[in-house]
Amino acid sequence: MTGESEAQSSRSYHSPRRLAAARATRARIREAARERFLADGFAGTSVRSIAAAAGVAEKTVYLQFPTKLDLLKEVVETAIVGDDEAVAAADREWFRQIVDDPEPTAKVRRLVEATSALHERTGEVFAMARGAAASDPDAATLWGFGKAGHRADMGLLATSFATAGMLPTGRDAAWATAVLYVLIGPETWHLLRVELQYAPEEYRQWLRTALADSFHVVG
Repeated sequence: MTGESEAQSSRSYHSPRRLAAARATRARIREAARERFLADGFAGTSVRSIAAAAGVAEKTVYLQFPTKLDLLKEVVETAIVGDDEAVAAADREWFRQIVDDPEPTAKVRRLVEATSALHERTGEVFAMARGAAASDPDAATLWGFGKAGHRADMGLLATSFATAGMLPTGRDAAWATAVLYVLIGPETWHLLRVELQYAPEEYRQWLRTALADSFHVVG
């Protein structure tokens, strides 16, 4: 009987309702952290203030996120992919559709729309994380890791551009990776959308033109 009771207790502890509640709490903490990071910056935000904003005990925050850096990582990653599922951007359907599309014009159109949507969703968060990296060594390491991942993703796109016959004569995938890394990067989006105050459609048009001029794309 004891063994059966323990098994029932274990099933109760891992019940769908309990797991859903824990996930909801994690999401509430993450959203509170996002709001506080954007308002006060990474360095100016305390875990205590995040707990207060989320309406939970400080201990609850630490149970979900052992460090403030873990919270920053979660905020950035969920902003990039749009949810909290453990699926990398390069494994998302929208990214695979861009990679797999063999038609240059359609490939660029997909890439422009996906890039614009991504940066509109993540622009403020990326700017905050970049600022954190400038003053916090651990945040700088996290930022560098993210940029390395972005470069790897651009490498995948560059290879697909080469396969689609889009590279200018004498250029290779390494060149294409560098071009995509610059054109699609968050820093370029920030320059155009924030500093130069381009409207979203103006940014998309600029990116379409820049990609068409850099690669063999007509129309």
